[in-house]
Amino acid sequence: MSAPSADSSGQKRTFNQSKSPRGWLTAVITLGIVVVLLIPIGAAMQIVLTAQFDDRTQTQAIVLMDPSRFWGDDGDVLQSRIDHAAALYQANVAPVIILTGRDHVTGIERKLLRAKGVPDRDIVNFTTGVDTLGSLQMIAAVMSDLHWDSATIVTDPPNAARASAIASGFGIDAHVSPAKSGPGTAMTSDYVGRETAALLRYYLLTRWTQPQLIHTTSN
Repeated sequence: MSAPSADSSGQKRTFNQSKSPRGWLTAVITLGIVVVLLIPIGAAMQIVLTAQFDDRTQTQAIVLMDPSRFWGDDGDVLQSRIDHAAALYQANVAPVIILTGRDHVTGIERKLLRAKGVPDRDIVNFTTGVDTLGSLQMIAAVMSDLHWDSATIVTDPPNAARASAIASGFGIDAHVSPAKSGPGTAMTSDYVGRETAALLRYYLLTRWTQPQLIHTTSN
């Protein structure tokens, strides 16, 4: 009867021995690989899910994102965003449409919106950069001066998640309603991959130094 007792004690001692350094290193490396794989997958899922949104909550302004950064002077891509922004305006989502981009682009946008029945007095444009971050920083600064805090962002479906994240980082109560049809709206692997990389770069590098330009106080 004593032999089994000794074996049992030995088994307990073996079980309680700590994992070797090599074992811990393997576990840490494995965990690191899993995290590295999950982060871009999570970002891609955020992009795909946000692309489905059509948030028509009433806001103070519709922000029309300039497509020329990636699409150049593609009039068809711009027209699809114009059509959607005009439809939101006519549905009383917001009383004004804010244009982004360089002067020649906002001039074209204004002309196209007027052709869709949007009054000139309800179209506001400011010269901004062509990138999402620079454009939204300028818009957030203007909205802060006007004491506005909410906006509906019109862009392409793959860009909606990043535009929403950046706008929220500046303090904007951001709602997204991306254009759903027309050129530039397809969820291609190239476009989603590009936006996934840009969204990760924003979260890992830019978000930590981004100023909050709009401050709201709850009653």
